[in-house]
Amino acid sequence: MAPRVEDADFIAASEGCCCDEIWESIRKDVDSMLQENAGGLDPAVCELLPEVLSKAILNWNSFEEALSAHLSAKLSWSAAPQDRWHKLLLAALKTGSSQEGQSLGALAKKDLSVIKERDPACPSLAHAFLHFKGFQGLQVYRVANWLWRNGQKSLASVLQSRISEVFGMDIHPAAQLGRGIMIDHATGLVIGETAVVGDGCTLLHGVTLGGTGKQHGDRHPKIGSNVLVGAGASILGNVRIGNCAKIGAAAVVLSSIPDYATAVGSPAKVIGRAKEENPASNMDHACKQVDMYSSRFKVLCPFRSLDLLKQGYLGPYEFANRLRNLWNINISQSDAYDLFFKMDSDHDGQLTEKEFNENVNVLIETLKSSGKLNHSC
Repeated sequence: MAPRVEDADFIAASEGCCCDEIWESIRKDVDSMLQENAGGLDPAVCELLPEVLSKAILNWNSFEEALSAHLSAKLSWSAAPQDRWHKLLLAALKTGSSQEGQSLGALAKKDLSVIKERDPACPSLAHAFLHFKGFQGLQVYRVANWLWRNGQKSLASVLQSRISEVFGMDIHPAAQLGRGIMIDHATGLVIGETAVVGDGCTLLHGVTLGGTGKQHGDRHPKIGSNVLVGAGASILGNVRIGNCAKIGAAAVVLSSIPDYATAVGSPAKVIGRAKEENPASNMDHACKQVDMYSSRFKVLCPFRSLDLLKQGYLGPYEFANRLRNLWNINISQSDAYDLFFKMDSDHDGQLTEKEFNENVNVLIETLKSSGKLNHSC
């Protein structure tokens, strides 16, 4: 499949000097590791680390060669020796691509770089490359997804099984995961067949993107871009989690969550709006970067009973879309939601015709003051 136009810059950068810099940085990190003082350890013990680093990184000429060798050593067993896996993984990393046409090798480098940016427990790229099973399992999934899309579903399922056995995470090969994703700790992660995870997301251990029963077809969650999903959270059913949303640890999400919303609890309720532009990168699990709803609001306020099929009112998505598309007002999603909250008098997540008429002056004055509406209106 040809790459999307908006992916062109990413692909060009990933296949150019940016990726070479990542490989060079990894090798420099290894040099620093080799300088660590072994103290009074036995010489045989002192030789262990150099041997590990040589086999995993220093013996190879490229990032793709090293990663395929490192992963194949973990995946192999008697029926499928390391050299077989090495050939398959290397071919996938060098020639394989995602559904959007992005190189698997470039995607692996992007995934690695975001770990260093987000995780304070990661001292270097080489450390994540060698030891972070969330990164490792994610790259094997990408190969399995490539195989699945190219008709090798049985072999893809073998890889899925090995990911579960070796890395403690279960990702169906047909699931769609974007670029720049961090899976932290990874143990217990489950992602179902029709799930979608957007670019830039962070998922912690124990996260489940699952179904709600025995239904067939499209039955798993759709996660937007730059979403933070806390440890042990379960998102169930074909629901949408909006861009830049935050899902708290151990939350059980059974309905859609809007863009920039923060949801916690079981069942999950929206408690406020994320302040950050990118919650997945900021990694605020304590909800310090959340505009909390006032205590005078209803306990289950905004989006409690959001039903897109119900007639006679506007939900936040429809309100934002109507401002932009029907009224041709250039307004960001975040600003549109702020305006929605001001006009939603009873804070139930539904802007009725009565509420709209009563608060239309709020709409006009806000848009005028921000320069988004002509003052002659």
